[in-house]
Amino acid sequence: MINFALELNQEQLEVVHHGDGPCLVLAGAGSGKTRTIVYRVAYLLEQGIKPEHILLVTFTNKAAQEMKARIGKLLGKNEDEPGALPWSGTFHHIAYRILKMYAPLLGYGNNFTVLDSDDSQAILKLCSKEVRPDSGGKKFPSARVLSAIISYAQNAELAVEDVINARFSQWAVFQEEIKQIAGDYRRRKKEANAMDFDDLLGNLLILLHDEKVRKKYADQFAYILVDEYQDTNRLQASIIKEFSSAHKNIVAVGDDAQSIYSFRAADIQNILNFQNDYSGAKIFKLETNYRSTQEILNLANSVIANNREQYEKKLHTVLQNGQKPQLYPELDQQGEADFVATKIQGYLSEGVRPDDIAVLFRAAYHSQMLEVELVRRGIDYDYRGGVRFFERAHIKDVLAYLRVWNNRADTAAWLRVLMHEEGIGPAAAQKVIEKVRQISEVGQVSEAGLEVLGSKAQVGWNNFVRIWDAMAKAVDPTPAGLIEAVLDSPYREYLESEFVDSRERLADIKQLVVFAERYDNTEQFLAETTLQESFRAAGGGTEDKKESGPRVVLSTIHQAKGLEWTAVFIINLGAGAFPNDRALHEANGLEEERRLFYVAITRAKKYLYLTYPMAGGFMGDTLAGPSLFLNEIDSDFLEDHSLLLNNSTVLNDPSAGVEYVPEDQPRIRPGSFLRDLEDL
Repeated sequence: MINFALELNQEQLEVVHHGDGPCLVLAGAGSGKTRTIVYRVAYLLEQGIKPEHILLVTFTNKAAQEMKARIGKLLGKNEDEPGALPWSGTFHHIAYRILKMYAPLLGYGNNFTVLDSDDSQAILKLCSKEVRPDSGGKKFPSARVLSAIISYAQNAELAVEDVINARFSQWAVFQEEIKQIAGDYRRRKKEANAMDFDDLLGNLLILLHDEKVRKKYADQFAYILVDEYQDTNRLQASIIKEFSSAHKNIVAVGDDAQSIYSFRAADIQNILNFQNDYSGAKIFKLETNYRSTQEILNLANSVIANNREQYEKKLHTVLQNGQKPQLYPELDQQGEADFVATKIQGYLSEGVRPDDIAVLFRAAYHSQMLEVELVRRGIDYDYRGGVRFFERAHIKDVLAYLRVWNNRADTAAWLRVLMHEEGIGPAAAQKVIEKVRQISEVGQVSEAGLEVLGSKAQVGWNNFVRIWDAMAKAVDPTPAGLIEAVLDSPYREYLESEFVDSRERLADIKQLVVFAERYDNTEQFLAETTLQESFRAAGGGTEDKKESGPRVVLSTIHQAKGLEWTAVFIINLGAGAFPNDRALHEANGLEEERRLFYVAITRAKKYLYLTYPMAGGFMGDTLAGPSLFLNEIDSDFLEDHSLLLNNSTVLNDPSAGVEYVPEDQPRIRPGSFLRDLEDL
């Protein structure tokens, strides 16, 4: 028998013993959420509840397997033994199992196929070919973008047109065509006896509207536990409501303060409205934190208190006191990178494991300057939430344009830029390359494709020529000027039509402009970027971790959720960077950004550093100041440091008459940044 009172704190024990009926468990960061779920299931099994009467829903298969293993260990059983929680897994896993039995009720065969993203996009491409909109020159969205729009609509239980107007307004001109494609896509899938991942959930909900099917599973699932409830979308919440309609024993575990995935259609209202959706619901709060020092939690509590839509919680720790979170304004992005890299070197020299140090940021492009500095100092790092800056496809694209500009014999670069274009394959590209090598004048390059390409490839070649001509007409022929020329060329249209995250990709390229500002010579700039790329081959990449050992972690905050490190740096906490400008124009966007900041803070166990560059803008040519989130923080919760500059370092802003002074002068308080600048 498990001694629950000995192994759980009082908050957790209340959930385990009194989790009957509809219950919302507000599990603060580091409060033992998974432990509480595991012990609740173990308690039910000890009380004689049959395993098949328990539904445990998670967001990843890994989480489900971990919970099953821990439950089995508690009960002295193997997770693979017969009868060991047969109904545990992700929403999609549960849906697939039920649909395999009842698909014929929806007009599908039991042998239906599940489409992956590539399959879905292939069908959407066929649907798009039958639509010929009068676009007025605007490119039609790619299959990847169409998939994102249709997926969001299904998961949020919204009409396609509502999703376009709310989140994809740049495609409003094609609203009717996209609606037509969405309908055709549904028809083609049905004809092929196939479902995509979203259909698994959508069709499950339709199936549960059948009274016999709903009653079967609602009666069977006497106890339902849902992990990470704050991340559920409307479709998932509707499914859970149908499953729990008979017994109404549902334990929804989550933290509204960590709801950060609205871009995936996660709906914070599911957790905020839980008491309205489930009459008589009980609320439990897990506020004892086992991860962070109280100083870090004080900061986290102070930040999230500014959100209006929330359940109030006050995290407190069982750990010893530590140092206050440290705030370091820096002169610019380079100064910020130098500071963070130096601090990391210090911790490494003190024996802190590299993989117990993390640098977190709001957007991927924020890491570029730091990546360069870590490479320069020989500090290996592991990048989470994407790929390293110089390995991103769009960065490689832009560099390829500069490479062919600098060296017209560069076969690999020519292949990359040409094969983006419509109608140009490897054979056609090779013909162009051979022709270009015979040309001595830059101005003749535009004519090369005209002589060797067929009519189908001419469309793609003409598009490339527009990019080439933009570079030729660049007023500033430096690397930065050439990159800006590419950014203002049809290549921008390609990114905007092809990718859902085109804004982020464009931001990356603008950051590349910042890096290129250091160089007047294109050849020197390209050599430096090649060195950055080749670092991975020298042991700085993400593969072969066993051989190369642990690394410092660089991660977007979204990818860091659920993780923890001894020392955490949150960088680029400047105005316009965090919160994200786009979020300020979306409903409830500011509150989600604040929750994202809260998530970042609560990843730290002992040491937390907040930094931002005082010089803002992509060219470092404006005075940005701190994030409004920093202005909200009670100064008692931060150790606020002066900007560390060499005595000889001075930065002047001609328009403001600003002069920065040596480190022994009075400190610049973030809450009065511009006023203090005027005083200086």
